[in-house]
Amino acid sequence: MDLSLEIKNTKIILKWTDKKNADFYKVFCRKNDVFYECAKVFNENQIKLSLVPYGDGECFIQAIKDGKIIDESSKRQYKFDTIDVVTRFEDDNTLKIFYSRYDGAQGYRLYKSEDEQGFGGCKNSDAEFVSVENLDNTEYKIKPFVKGENGREFLASSPAFKPQENRFVSTSIYKSYNFNFFLSWNFKGNADGFLVYTQNSNTPIFETNDGLRHYLELTEFKGSTKFIVKAFINTVDGRLIIAESQLTALSIRKYEKPEVSLIIPAYNSRDYIARSIDSALASDFDNLEIIIVNDGSTDDTQKIIDWYDKNYENVVSIQKENGGVADSRNTAIKAAKGKYIAFLDNDDLVRPNMISSLYNSITKNECDVAIAPLYRITDNGYTTHCNLPFMEDVPYNIDKYLEIMYTPGYYNCAIWNKLYNAQMVKDHPLGILRYEDVSWTPCILSYAKNFCFLKTPFYEWDRKTRPETFGDVLAKKPEDELFEHRKQAMLFFVQNGNPEKKEFLKTIAKRRLARYAKNSPLPDYNDFIGQIDAGKY
Repeated sequence: MDLSLEIKNTKIILKWTDKKNADFYKVFCRKNDVFYECAKVFNENQIKLSLVPYGDGECFIQAIKDGKIIDESSKRQYKFDTIDVVTRFEDDNTLKIFYSRYDGAQGYRLYKSEDEQGFGGCKNSDAEFVSVENLDNTEYKIKPFVKGENGREFLASSPAFKPQENRFVSTSIYKSYNFNFFLSWNFKGNADGFLVYTQNSNTPIFETNDGLRHYLELTEFKGSTKFIVKAFINTVDGRLIIAESQLTALSIRKYEKPEVSLIIPAYNSRDYIARSIDSALASDFDNLEIIIVNDGSTDDTQKIIDWYDKNYENVVSIQKENGGVADSRNTAIKAAKGKYIAFLDNDDLVRPNMISSLYNSITKNECDVAIAPLYRITDNGYTTHCNLPFMEDVPYNIDKYLEIMYTPGYYNCAIWNKLYNAQMVKDHPLGILRYEDVSWTPCILSYAKNFCFLKTPFYEWDRKTRPETFGDVLAKKPEDELFEHRKQAMLFFVQNGNPEKKEFLKTIAKRRLARYAKNSPLPDYNDFIGQIDAGKY
């Protein structure tokens, strides 16, 4: 089993060959010439380790199946020549600082920034942690030392650091169709994973090494049960808790009026739609209308939607004959009562602060569209898409977005990572086409006057739950049929977009067609580009 090791900033990242039949992996590190287990890793083949001791080290990995070792990596040696730091708020007034061990050090001295005077020493410790009063916007350094004839002799220094926020912004529990309850949390910080406990229990009911996870389906618990979520990081000495949530009980969904309408088209999605609806219900935005359109499903999808419609005042159920995703979205757009509209596919997830964050930005900046990056989730983990080169939370003329759309690095035209002015959407609905996202996104953006951008991914495009989407099926069509669908998508936004932005839209179409042309044997794409240049469209 191969093992690679990377020192990145002040952390060590271990990656190893994935043994498909392994139940989990054990991570071992050397301490005082003895190897000891410092972590167990489930469903992953990598780990990040914090607070690695200064100096030489060694580690290896074991793959475990049915309690037995089925494979083992060779031992990897490394030299760690920095001081890592992790912070935790004990309460609003107390900050606890953890740092890498320096063997042979007789103590550690904490320094804090003092305006323009640089750093001044403020506290000593003889352990690998120190507690101080929490001071806003203060930078710190930690230095291990030995005592010499002339006083302290410093052995190393951490980089200057500000305390990581590392806190739970919110937690909630709602009733779920598939499960008893759906627990959701909004964590702000850098966690390696989470543990979930019931009240007064010392043993977690759930643990994950997914530091971006934000939910848990709960089964076989009473409505009176309370839960607590703890965030941890992995260190060479095991897990270190860096934050704890408030004790959380079953929540009551607040809802007064539809300020934002979230649209979910649904088709034969009984195996996964409940999770998507649950993630929407866990939103920390109170006045959220959730419109679910059943597009002629032949399974139990409507039964699930009916349950949510009955149990939640803010859920609206619509049934229609099968007409496709674009038709379903248009049906919901007509029914939407919110001032703003967002979209969620029936197998994806939204993070609990997505709607509130986009809403706060779009209203503050008086924009027509608010945009954020999104996560694409596969078996290889999370990758970030739609990360645009704009300052955060300020208004931009929409031309700035259209200028870069479909340039290298900015190909994605996702419909779901945005919040739109509802009237603008109602005035310009989707075309009933195969490539509905590709055709509509440039079209609707061309009618916006301005937009704002947030740098945090909120939407989770989940390709693990349902790996093959309709887009994948469409991509397997014959080349000539594929070209015709793509041509109609380009023509839609060129011909139906804002006439004042037509040259922008033609440029966007040519960029997209050029990308298609690189992967197709057909000359039709370049011929179509020529027709656009000649002014035929």
